Amino acid sequence: MKTSSPKVLSFEQSEKVCVRQLSIGSNLSWAQYQNEKERLFYNNSRQHTLSMYLAGGYETHRTDMPSSLGGPGRFCLMPQDCESHWQLGSTQQFMHLYFDDDYLKQLAVTVFDRDPRLINVPELTFFENPTLEALFRHQMAMINWDPTSQLMMKQFSDCILISLLQSQQSMPNITGLKGGLSPKIKRSVTDFMQAHFHRQVYLHELAALAQLSEYHFCRMFKHSFATTPQAYLCQLRVQHAQALIKANTQKLSDIALTCGFANQSHMGRYFKQILGLSPSAFKRLHV
Repeated sequence: MKTSSPKVLSFEQSEKVCVRQLSIGSNLSWAQYQNEKERLFYNNSRQHTLSMYLAGGYETHRTDMPSSLGGPGRFCLMPQDCESHWQLGSTQQFMHLYFDDDYLKQLAVTVFDRDPRLINVPELTFFENPTLEALFRHQMAMINWDPTSQLMMKQFSDCILISLLQSQQSMPNITGLKGGLSPKIKRSVTDFMQAHFHRQVYLHELAALAQLSEYHFCRMFKHSFATTPQAYLCQLRVQHAQALIKANTQKLSDIALTCGFANQSHMGRYFKQILGLSPSAFKRLHV
């Protein structure tokens, strides 16, 4: 009698057990899973996934391409929209860090002053990186994943992604790019936004600094910063609001107006989007 092949399920349909999970703003999230002995495929259409095995995985391997076997401390980097097929072995536990492409590119701009278009996330299966493993195993795995830990988790997440960016093997360059704002114009625009974040900053003001039409300025700004001028401005406002909240000299409603938000509710929406918690929660952690 001919035996039927095991059914291939998507990762979402599999019998995995989600041990814990937490979102950090709209760009980062974490999850810890356990599963075993399944055939499945994985495809994240929204974000990139960096996965590390905490335990087990010795018999797990790819079925759509030649691969080595998994094991504790081994990583897989799965770019957005990239599909992979797997045969799982005995019980394994692993953690996933999900992150937006633009978030990674903004880190590259902020930390390394690199053109975000140079960042290309490759597909990597079962690679080892002691620095990343230490951050996953001794920092993220040991934290209590609750709202009071979100800022700390965000900091460690950034450290993980920065370490990933520092790996030339993981982040190969793409050469021959054209366009984007010149370094001088970038400084002029960001200096202007830093000086005037407390008020409405008009697109025509920024475009005039770059001597471009508003349409072309927006395109060049996105090329250079991996975000829009409005989103960049809101990030500045949230940064300044954090400093004022820590100083504890003003009410939240006054801080919102001081930092250029329409009101406290407006500030709260962007806090939640960027940091994953409200201004009130941020204040409780720092005052």
